[in-house]
Amino acid sequence: MEITEGQLNQLDQSGFFKMDQVISKKEFQEIRMRMEDITQGRIQYSGMSFQLDGSSKAYDSVPNGGGFQGPSDNYRKIQGWEKDPVFLKYMRHPIFRDLTQKLIGDQVSIYRAMFMNKPPWNGTNLPYHQDGGSGWGLSSYRANQFVTVWTAIDDAQTENGCVQVIPGSHKLGLLCDRGHTITEEQVKEYAPEEKSVYLEAQMGEIFVLHNFLLHKLGINQTNKPRRGFSVCYMDGTITRINNPNHKFPVLFGENAIKITG
Repeated sequence: MEITEGQLNQLDQSGFFKMDQVISKKEFQEIRMRMEDITQGRIQYSGMSFQLDGSSKAYDSVPNGGGFQGPSDNYRKIQGWEKDPVFLKYMRHPIFRDLTQKLIGDQVSIYRAMFMNKPPWNGTNLPYHQDGGSGWGLSSYRANQFVTVWTAIDDAQTENGCVQVIPGSHKLGLLCDRGHTITEEQVKEYAPEEKSVYLEAQMGEIFVLHNFLLHKLGINQTNKPRRGFSVCYMDGTITRINNPNHKFPVLFGENAIKITG
């Protein structure tokens, strides 16, 4: 399995491309079961970060993350999945090695590996934003040093809050140096509704995303969850500005994490 030149060209032009499921149905069911084991507390790892959904559907109502806060189907975001051998094996799949080697290089770490959830009839409206910028506190954040791989754990549809993007918007560069959400004026200029595309996917399908691609997420208007697994791969030489000795998890290259268990 390898990434094709056509896929790389689509990423360059549109800021994303779609892939079929890369593991067997049995392996994918193991991932789904492991995700439920962790959200319900049957398996726990020190250092994982858990963030529950807010009391309303507004982004500014979302509480800060922390440690495990009890069994729940209402976690909005959980980070630190590289600690789990089932997820680590998936993150180190040869197709992702090929992708990151072609886009980033030999030495590849991750900024984050996170679960994102839209509970039934719930979820948080996340406005248009970009993934990157000085707000991440990194020693570098050039576009060619990052790529995000997003996997649909459940079917992702317009009705249940799938990712919505503006094709080609990554070519604008960072619209805000600190990254993340853009202003209402920028939304009107760069992200009018008629330019948006909904990234619908069946369970197990994958989207590869440029980190500067403008994207947003709505709420889940169905009675089933909409869960996704997102991994931000990056240049392994990148460190934290305020802590150069901080070690990001290395997935490929020298001193890569070993899969155990």
